Amino acid sequence: MVHFLKLQSISILLAVLLLVNIQLLANSGRLYLIMGNIYMMVITASGLVSLVLFTRVIIKRVRQLATSTWNLSLYVLWIPYLALFTYVWTRVIPAPSEAAWPSPVVGLFIIALTFTFPLYVFIVHMIARSKQRTT
Repeated sequence: MVHFLKLQSISILLAVLLLVNIQLLANSGRLYLIMGNIYMMVITASGLVSLVLFTRVIIKRVRQLATSTWNLSLYVLWIPYLALFTYVWTRVIPAPSEAAWPSPVVGLFIIALTFTFPLYVFIVHMIARSKQRTT
């Protein structure tokens, strides 16, 4: 049961990481209205900082997991959490008007980000396993 809860907590961290980056892209129009031309620097810096911080935390958490074939479920467990968190986010903080919706090109970037995210999970999982002690 402890192993299951650890897997779930790692999946939640993965979903939150992707949610933060998706929301930064989706709300880039609002950030432009607030910050002006510096918004692209803020989006890039925030995305990279969150990526580095979450990667470090996730690697530490994966190293604590016992070796098991259930660890491979990390590649798909983040999907329901991402859907849930995105739904909650859109209900708690709705777009103020139709003008604040992201353009279709941003949607394509979000789709590409979501499809390449399992590659990120694979890389983080392999890095964590390479740093893990063998018995």
